[in-house]
Amino acid sequence: MKNFDSRTYSINDFLEWSDNGQLELNPRFQRRNVWTDTARSYLMDTIVRGKPIPKIFIRQKLNVQTRQSIREVVDGQQRLRTILSYLKDGFVISKKHHPIFDGLYFSQLDQVDENIQASILNYEISTDLLVNMPDAEILDIFGRLNSYSVTLNVQEKINANHFGPFKTLADRVAHTFNDFWIDSKILTDKEILRMADANLCADLLIAMIEGIKSKKQIKPFYSTYEMEFNYDPALLEEKFSSTIATIQGIFGNDIKGTEFKRIHVFYSLFTCIYHLKYGLSGIDKPTMNILEADYARIESRLGNINSIFAKEEAQQLNENEAQFLEDSRRATTDKPVRERRTKYLLDLILQ
Repeated sequence: MKNFDSRTYSINDFLEWSDNGQLELNPRFQRRNVWTDTARSYLMDTIVRGKPIPKIFIRQKLNVQTRQSIREVVDGQQRLRTILSYLKDGFVISKKHHPIFDGLYFSQLDQVDENIQASILNYEISTDLLVNMPDAEILDIFGRLNSYSVTLNVQEKINANHFGPFKTLADRVAHTFNDFWIDSKILTDKEILRMADANLCADLLIAMIEGIKSKKQIKPFYSTYEMEFNYDPALLEEKFSSTIATIQGIFGNDIKGTEFKRIHVFYSLFTCIYHLKYGLSGIDKPTMNILEADYARIESRLGNINSIFAKEEAQQLNENEAQFLEDSRRATTDKPVRERRTKYLLDLILQ
């Protein structure tokens, strides 16, 4: 028998309950540390943009003396604390999350948008209402919910704990090229749902900024960039998009029929084309201004990669081809191997 009720409440409802003493943010059920300013800014940016946030769990009890319903938040406390703090001018949304509302308190938002305050107050939050439920049952509910949860992979854990401009850039670029990843068979729908696209884009963005690195360094760079990111996200996004556009110009819709659909080989294709266009730190090869007139020639030379994979006997390959095949078949993501693959592709194009 169902003993909970699913509803939606506006942010203004939660504000009224808080002001009237009918909302309890009970620390007994607190499950994570207090959020950073960056995390709080990211949440409010999500709300301002009209994106959904996770649901809230509330235990509703009746105070028989005051005859008031008391709503005790058992999950979602940090979200509500953040929202209520923002409504009371407790902090501002960061420029790295929303340049229009950068540095403005809630009471000042009408200076740039006369409708945004009402939009925030009317924003609806999905809520499960647990009526008069004892602690033991609430703990049982959360135990059951966690039983069905999929264990987070590395990238999902990274995204859950970072909210800075690099994270948002990697996510935005990944989502922009969703159709490209799928149509080219570089990633599957299921892989994208587990954030493989964000992982790939973060890996490529790190190469653009720092030069080719081991994939194992993605997590440390997220942490480094969370503290300080002195790069222009718009410029990086423009260069990333331009590189993908060049790859699409060279191959059209045919990547899925090549070995470049292998994610580790695609990484090397991207770093190769990016180096030709903009230069990569640590790669001592010439750059070039790639024109549309060059596309057919580049495609023809890169087409040799398929023939390398097609040759079953290593004896049929020269030393460099055999090394590239070994580096590619092992799917190694260590820095030296990645650099060798990239340089080999560059030599094919520049020869």
